[in-house]
Amino acid sequence: MAALTAPLASLPLRFHVIGRGAMAARMRVLTGDVAIEDAEAVYIASRNRDHAAQTRAALEAGKAVLCEKPCVTDPAELGDLIALSQRHRLLYMEAVATPFLPAVAAALHAADTGRLGRLAHVEASFGYPVARARAPRLFDADGGVLADRAVYPLMLALIALGPVRAMDCTVERDRRGVDVAARLRLDHRAGGTSDLAVSFLARLDNSLRIEGDAGAVEVLPPLLTAQRLRFTGPAARAPAWWRRTRQNPLVRRLGDFGARAAGRWHPLGASPWLHELAHFTTLYRGGQIESPIVGHARMAEAARLIGKARGA
Repeated sequence: MAALTAPLASLPLRFHVIGRGAMAARMRVLTGDVAIEDAEAVYIASRNRDHAAQTRAALEAGKAVLCEKPCVTDPAELGDLIALSQRHRLLYMEAVATPFLPAVAAALHAADTGRLGRLAHVEASFGYPVARARAPRLFDADGGVLADRAVYPLMLALIALGPVRAMDCTVERDRRGVDVAARLRLDHRAGGTSDLAVSFLARLDNSLRIEGDAGAVEVLPPLLTAQRLRFTGPAARAPAWWRRTRQNPLVRRLGDFGARAAGRWHPLGASPWLHELAHFTTLYRGGQIESPIVGHARMAEAARLIGKARGA
């Protein structure tokens, strides 16, 4: 597997940022925001329903694109966008920051280099309660838990175990028909299975576990800002009561202290998005058109599976 993180080039990319929400504001702080005619790349953080059209416009304007998830709401659109990126030799990547966090990258590296033996299972989840009144856009027709959260555990499963042969899913919807919780069971072509869960209703374990026949690695919660991991035997699992307790802020702080002392601490730095931006910048400076981590094939596979689950 190619390196998951790389230092930022000496000169940062000139980004034009599209969007008016919290994510767009974060990116403007991290990357700046120049006029599109002066930009090298476009960061798209607008409404989900607008991602595909804005990606197309940016690529046609000759700009590299880093697009917030979901990169498309209709999986059928993605093939044309990938073809456009490849035809114009322009970098195009879905913004999924989790694989580039140092703790997660270390876990994926251990899986890829054989430390865990033959890989058999991935378990990952991302969920905490969200009220419609506090985040109404998440519950719009182009929102839902699958569009907002599923790509995080799903991309990790695809990186670790590869393409999917079959999927079983259970989706819970609210009274308006918006998906608010989902569980996905994946059967991977090369062997192994994944159990993934996302939720707007409940606090899930918010962790990643990759298991092989020689051992397992676990990235401890919270997954989206993970800084701790631990290696165990293949059958060693934390009991359910501890998986709930370890998300308590005081317990997490004590765990962080212990991880620093034991060498299991992988700090994410000033921002969880900087590692992804560094990766994208390095790819752009190297003339690449896709990421070896969040590549076009994995983007297409994730979009296909999320689309299938939304239609279930």
